[in-house]
Parts: sequence; structure tokens; C-alpha cells
Amino acid sequence: MRSLYSLDILDTVEEAEFDHITSLAARLTGAPIAAVSFIDAKRQWVKSRVGINACEVDRDVAFCAQTILGDGMLEICDAALDPCFAQNPLVTGPPYIRYYAGSPLITRSGHRIGSLCIVDTVTRLPMSADTTILLAGLAKIVVDYLELRRSRAAERVATLIAETTSDAIICADTRNRITYWNTAAAKMLGWSAEEALGQTLDLIVPERLRSGHSGGLARVAAGGMPRLFGKIVELPACRRDGQEIPIELSLGNWSDNDRGLPAGFAAIVRDVSDRKGLEADRLRTQELLDTVIEAMPVMLFVKDAQDGRYTIVNRAFETITDLARNTVLGRTDAELFSPADAAVFMENDRKALANQHTSLSEETLTKPDGSTRVVRTQKLGIDPDENNMPRYVLGISEDITDRRAAQDRLSHLACHDVLTGLANRMKFTDRLASMLDTSSEMISGALLCIDLDRFKIINDLYGHGFGDEVLKELACRLQAVCGDNVLVARLGGDEFAVLCESDPDGAQAMLLARRIVDAVKEPVALSGRVAHLDASLGIAVFPADGSDPSELLRNADMALYRSKAEGPGTISFFDVSMDQVVHQRRMIECELRTAIAAGAIVPVYQPVMCLERNRIVGFEVLARWHHLTLGDVSPALFISVAEESGLIVELGRQILTMAVTEAQRWSAPLKIAVNLSPVQLLSGDFVGNVISVLATAGLDPTRLEFEVTEGLLIRDTTRAIDILQRLKVIGCKISMDDFGTGYSSLSYFRLFPFDKVKIDQSFIRDMADDQQARAIVQAVIGLGRGLGLSVVAEGVETDGQIAILRGEGCAQVQGYYVGKPAGIEAFDYIVRPRPASDELAEGHVAVAA
Repeated sequence: MRSLYSLDILDTVEEAEFDHITSLAARLTGAPIAAVSFIDAKRQWVKSRVGINACEVDRDVAFCAQTILGDGMLEICDAALDPCFAQNPLVTGPPYIRYYAGSPLITRSGHRIGSLCIVDTVTRLPMSADTTILLAGLAKIVVDYLELRRSRAAERVATLIAETTSDAIICADTRNRITYWNTAAAKMLGWSAEEALGQTLDLIVPERLRSGHSGGLARVAAGGMPRLFGKIVELPACRRDGQEIPIELSLGNWSDNDRGLPAGFAAIVRDVSDRKGLEADRLRTQELLDTVIEAMPVMLFVKDAQDGRYTIVNRAFETITDLARNTVLGRTDAELFSPADAAVFMENDRKALANQHTSLSEETLTKPDGSTRVVRTQKLGIDPDENNMPRYVLGISEDITDRRAAQDRLSHLACHDVLTGLANRMKFTDRLASMLDTSSEMISGALLCIDLDRFKIINDLYGHGFGDEVLKELACRLQAVCGDNVLVARLGGDEFAVLCESDPDGAQAMLLARRIVDAVKEPVALSGRVAHLDASLGIAVFPADGSDPSELLRNADMALYRSKAEGPGTISFFDVSMDQVVHQRRMIECELRTAIAAGAIVPVYQPVMCLERNRIVGFEVLARWHHLTLGDVSPALFISVAEESGLIVELGRQILTMAVTEAQRWSAPLKIAVNLSPVQLLSGDFVGNVISVLATAGLDPTRLEFEVTEGLLIRDTTRAIDILQRLKVIGCKISMDDFGTGYSSLSYFRLFPFDKVKIDQSFIRDMADDQQARAIVQAVIGLGRGLGLSVVAEGVETDGQIAILRGEGCAQVQGYYVGKPAGIEAFDYIVRPRPASDELAEGHVAVAA
């Protein structure tokens, strides 16, 4: 049924080609009824008919349903006497069949789908063998047309048949006169049907053969035994242009029912010259195909499906395998390749033959020299035998070794840090998600976030090239300390992370963290330089500290934040209080936005005194925030939140504007100094904003000083120094604040000419009792004196501290001893002194945001 349905012939309209063959069958056999019909699951459907009107009958009563049970013609000379058909309603009723002859329509695939049949209402003698052949030939033409029809549009069927068939059908009566001449005959021999009909067959028979042809035809017409019937013979034929062409001839005849003598003859003629031309074309096509196959850049091979021996290989096969063709042909995989390779090749052959579809696989091929190539192979069973089993295996293999290596490199780069070769953030996150996957039993483990302390200084001092080499060396140390079974990743910059299994309380993670701290602390000696670093670590244990990657990373980062706040080499575990701190900072950020928008954060001023003159010489401006609900919010808290959120830019602009505007109102030409946040300095056109604020207020730029910490220089040393230089150009002064804390690198004094250095209050507080603190104070004062810098001591609170600082030669002091921070109205007697006041001072006022 599948073969029939694929032809798309059932229930189609009448087609002249089928009607022509049906009419020809009726004429050739002298039958009153002829039909081309097809048998589906339930019926016989008539495509073309002569002498009947029925379009279909039930399969159960259809004569043709019996015809398709065999390959040969089914002939019933008297249906009324046939035990199988005597009671058939088509015999006992219309059309009252008495004689039936049907030749099955057999497709090229061997499926019998219908028949070409002739029917008579009277009995007949058995059909001659020649007529049987003729009827079978017509049936074959029906099948040929069906095959052509399937691949052509319906409107071009007739034209395509004429163009593609090389068979001519010619009929003649017993007097040798042509009675039928098809289109193919006209095309083949040159005479139209109008010109040929009525002429004798001598029209196409070469003159030298005419007498023999006429005599043989007359003898057969008289009842003699035919010599050529039932055979395919090759003869010459004449064309209209006088050219002789070789033809293949199949002859048949139909009989006179009354006398049993031939009533006419039919011939199916095939132009052998066309066939030979096609054979030549096929040969050229085969040669072209062989050339293409030979030139293909991929391996092509054919093996015998039974024994696996190679029958065809191309040049690429020889190139890729390093095996000569004469060595390969006739041999098996087991004889040519390693046992492991051969086993894979043969198993893939078996799968291709079993599936009867193209199979795709990747195979490793070991060459005679021991090197290997990776090939992607497609295999297909071809040339099926009578049992539809492939006789051969066709294989096409593409060498993908280089492509696979490139893909592997890309895959590695996608998951690994380019500089260090460690896992990158994407791979780290994927592995973390896998370990936290709740669909499987959760593994107890720990996430360690690592930050390198002082790495920025290394980059600034020795350059990024040296810094990269340091990172690679530390990456090797981390992997060595953690071992191959622990995932170590570089998340970016100098930030690393480790993912490991650990006991629930984190004891194992702590041991690993200490080994990491020790490994990082070891000096890194490269290219004649030595780098000294420390590591701060934050640890989050799972599942206790988080059940999803983002939560766990956030918690580990919070633990790392605490470690960095406590100092280099610190290891901190996450605890819930950290989360509370984060919540508090988020709340402060929200309230801070509102406060900045409302101008609720105001400046206060703390005086600075010159020890030599014992006078107030300036003020440091400090930002203060009084919240209606929270009360006085610590500057340490809201300033750090402002820096983290970026709000420091707007806050700093507001404080600077208010301080500059206020200073312009003073009658004493005191100076002011503003502490600069790194975020504030490196955001936008800071110098342009300063110039604008000074111009709007009308303040002399020499009265404005900016205080910076080394944190500002660490972030982006080159850019920061460039901005500070531009501030000095317009007349502003620059001071180094909180010197003695942090890294306190003296290299900054070489990079930039500071105007002032301020000693951190922690050293001032302890210098009376701590000799080391006293030594540091002495050193900074000496450094200032040597560099021509003014030195300010912060946090001075007692007479004793004043005495020590005077003795050491410190220039200026600041702290509660001099005055607490307050609104400017508290210092009105200083900034707006009466002419007789002893407190009038040329001085310097520091303003901090």
C-alpha cells in the first residue's frame, strides 16, 4: 500500500496518457473492454477504461485483485466455468464478464499495485505468448509513466513522457501497413503520425532487409511460427533523413478470434543509440564522480558488509591514515589498525547496517607512527540485496583534530582565567550551584573568598606586567596548597575564591585558610624584584550559611569585608550579625539619599592651632547628620556608606559649596581644607567643579586645601596624581592625611609634592607611654622638616601632648585641646574678629567632608 500511495494516483482525474495505453490495449487485443486500475486496501479503482463506466468495485470481487497476487498475467478464458469466478457478481451481472486477461503493474521496487486488463463479454481462446508479452510491455509502460508522473508536475506529464522515453510503439496490420504510430516513434524516426499511418513498414526497414521482413511478416500472418516474437532483437532502422540507427525490437501480435490467425502486429522499439549515448553519459558521470571522490578533502571509503574488507578508498583516506591504497584494499580494519581502533570501527559499521540510516560518530584513528587523529564519521548501508540488506558500508570521515583542539581551547578559555589558568567566575559559580543542588544530597563544604593586601602598591611600584607575574605565581601557590581536587578560581583583579568540602563547623576550611595565608605571605621573588603580600579571607560554610550561590557568595564577601577591616592576614567566618550590619547599611543608604536631597547634612568646623604663635590658624570642616529618628548618625558610618553607594560625589559637592561660601563671608582670610574621597576625586570633571564652586563664591583658590589619604592614590595612582597636579595649578594646597596608618608608603612623597602631612591621632594618643609611637611621631616631624612640609598633629587633647609636640618641633595641632567641632557661629570671634582682638590670625582652616 505504501508503494501505491506514494504514487499519488488514486482518485485523480482522467489523463490522456493512461487512456491512450488503455485504448491501445483494447485495439491491440480486439477487446471491447480494457482498463488500467489500482488495488488499495478495500477497492479496485479504475484510472482509465474503455467500454465500461464503473470507476471502482469492491476488492473482494475484483478480478484484478487476483492478478496482483502473481508476477505474470492472469487469464480467464471463460469466467462462467471458472470455480473462483463463476458466482462473481461481475460475471452473473453487469458487465457480464466471460473473458479476462490482466497483466500486473509491478513497480521498480517489486510491488504489485494494480493491473492493465482486457475484458470481453464472450469467451476467448488463450492469448498468444506474443500478445501476452505485448500486454506486459504496455503494463510496463504504465508503470514507467507512473514513475515519471510521480516526479513531474501534472501539467507537464505528456511532454515529459515524450522527452524522456526512448521507446516507440508501432502497430501494423497483416498487410504490413502501419496502423499506430506514437509520439516517441515520430521523434525517433522523423515521420509524424499523419505521415506514417497507412504506409508500409518498409518506410523504416532498410532496403536490404525489406524482402526478408515482408516475407517473414506474411508467413506469420498466414499462421507460420514467428521467429522473433518473444525476443528482444537488435536491428537497424531507417530515419526520415536516411540515417540508419540501431534499435531494440520487441514484437507481438493479436489474433483474429474467428480464425485464430494474427490480426495485427505490434512492436516496441527502443533506440539503442540513445541508450548508448546514455551509457556514455553515465560513463562520463562516473568518471566525474570518481574524480570528485578522489579530490574530496574528506576520507571516503566503501567496505563489504559481510567481511568488512575495503573495496574503495580515496586519496584523502591515504593522506589522513598514512596507509597506501594498495595496502588497504581487500583488507579489514583488524588487519590495518590497532585492536582498540578496529573494535570501534567495526562496532560503528554494525550500528550503521542495523539502523539502515546514516549514523554519526567520532572516532580516534591511530596512524602507523603512533600519532592520533580525531575523525567525525558518517556511515550508511548501501546497495540492498533481495532481502533489503545492505551489501556495502559507505563511510565519509572528516578530520576534526585541529577543530576539536580549537574548540577545547575555546571551552577552556570560557571556563578559565586567561592570565592564571585558574577557573573563572562562570565555572566557579556553576560548580558552586552543582554542590548546592538540592535535587541531590547536599555536600557540606565551604567557600573561601581571598583578597590580596597591598597588591595595588605592587602594580604602582613595578608596573602591571610584574603584577601579572605575581598573580600567576600566587595562583600556582594556591592550587598547590589546595590540591587538585579543590576548585580554585580567580574572580577578578586580585580577588580569588576556593570551593572545598569541609566539615559543618568549618574546621577543615580554617586549616586550609591558614595554609593559604602562609603561602601568600611568602615573598614573591621575580625578575630581581621581591613582592611582599598578605591575604585576607572570608569564609562561608554551606549549607549553614546559604543554600544558593548568590547568597553564599554574598555572605563570604561580608566575612571578607570584616577581615579587611581588621587588617592583613585576617580570616573571618560569616555570622548573622554581618547580615544585620548589611541591613543597617542599606537602611542608612536609603535615609542618606533623602538627607542629601533635603540638604540635611551640614558642615561643622574644628580649629587648627599654630604652636609657634599659639593662635588658631584654621578649621577642619566635618560633616554632621542629625536624623529625626536615628539621632546623630556617626560620620564613620554614613561617610563609608556614601562612598560605597557613590552618594559621596553629591555629598562632597554640597559640603564643599557650603564651606567655600561660608569662608568667603569671613573677614579673616583663613584657609579651608576639604578631605577628598577616592570616589569623589575620580568621578566626572572634579577640577572643573572645584573651579566653578570657587568662582561662584568668589573665594581665592589659595585659601582652599584638599586632604587625601593614600587610599585615594592606591586606586588609580596615575590619574589621581594628574588631578591633584591640576588642583595645585589653580592654587589649591594638598595635604597627606592620617599618615602612619595603612601602608604609609614613602614613595608617594616622591610621586607628588604635598604641601602638608598630618600625623594620625592614634600615635598622638599613645606617644607619652609608647616609645614606638613617640619614635613614629618624631620620624614624621623630621620627614616634614626635611621635605619642607608643614606637619599637623591630630587628636591632641592634653597639655602633656602639647609639650611633647612643641619639643619635637611640630608646626600645628588639632583636637579637643584646641576646640571641638561646632557650627561656625561658635567661632565667630575668630572668623570675624574685632580690630583689637588678640585672636586675629592669618591661618589655615581645614574642612573635612
